[in-house]
Amino acid sequence: MDALPRALFVAEVLARGLSQMVQDSFRGLSSPAKLSELASAVLVRADPEADEVEAFLRLPGGEPALVDTGHGHVRIEVAGDTHEAASAAARMLRSSLETEPPVADQVSVADQVSVAFWMRGECGGQVRYRDIDAERFAEIADNYAAPVGAALQRLIGTRAPDRGRLILWRGEPGTGKSHALRELARAWSPSCSAHFIMDPEELLGRRGAYMLDLLTCDSGDGDRWRLLILEDAGELIAADARAVTGQALSRLLNVADGILGQGTRTLLLITTNEPVKRLHPAARRPGRCLADIEFTPLSAVEANAWLAARGHQRHVEQPTPLAELFGQMHQAPVATDPPADGFGFARALRPHKH
Repeated sequence: MDALPRALFVAEVLARGLSQMVQDSFRGLSSPAKLSELASAVLVRADPEADEVEAFLRLPGGEPALVDTGHGHVRIEVAGDTHEAASAAARMLRSSLETEPPVADQVSVADQVSVAFWMRGECGGQVRYRDIDAERFAEIADNYAAPVGAALQRLIGTRAPDRGRLILWRGEPGTGKSHALRELARAWSPSCSAHFIMDPEELLGRRGAYMLDLLTCDSGDGDRWRLLILEDAGELIAADARAVTGQALSRLLNVADGILGQGTRTLLLITTNEPVKRLHPAARRPGRCLADIEFTPLSAVEANAWLAARGHQRHVEQPTPLAELFGQMHQAPVATDPPADGFGFARALRPHKH
């Protein structure tokens, strides 16, 4: 039953031989009652607990449409005999369902960013959107050793990549890579949308529908770039990647600077805990990387200054990862893993607290 709206949409497109498809995504809300006002035929799957609505519609002009709503965002697919008809129907749906950005009680909208979370579905890629908290770099700059902070600031200041489309972030767990991801997504949001890949091995697997859905999705970006984020995906770019993951490395590099990525204005960001000597040389080839940043622990001087700035008198005697400093603040046992609350994008999937 869950897949019935999409199955009906696909069946109608095939039965009528509709060749033009328009996709869009935006902040918005829908309900079965609202959708019934917009279409002559409606089949809705609603999950109020998950705040999700999926519906097959037959619009007044006869165009079939699929509407997928969740967590304050709407994704639509509309098919038509002509591109003009499909586009007009998509604009009608957007004007009816789009909402203004929410005004948060405790978190400024300026310090949030909309992120697309992708996973493989039954027929290709599926996407959900969430607004996540993201601090400004000036507020978190002291979380990083001076060379790391300088490299991040240069990358954040990049607006139109003139070389390479692959970004590598490497370093031991707890050095703040995931924390920096959220800030980069926020800083780049005016010119680049963020797409977090929850299952990189599936994206780069044998089936091509997932990859094509991701690269061709018309999510209202216009001329904006797209940043594909593959977190903790070091096995895809390891020295033995081809032996372990088959052709995943080749597909990944093809997106970065091959035919597959041409014309898509796509950037790839991969984070890994692997040391540089274990990475495949093809991933770090000169001209391929826009940035290759090694996240290192803060020096003892930087770590003690970080603690002092937060009113803590404890001292460390050696270079210390960021996660361990948070542990020091709460007098937690020393560990190299991030705190339970986490810095990663998985945190964004939890209910928002204001």
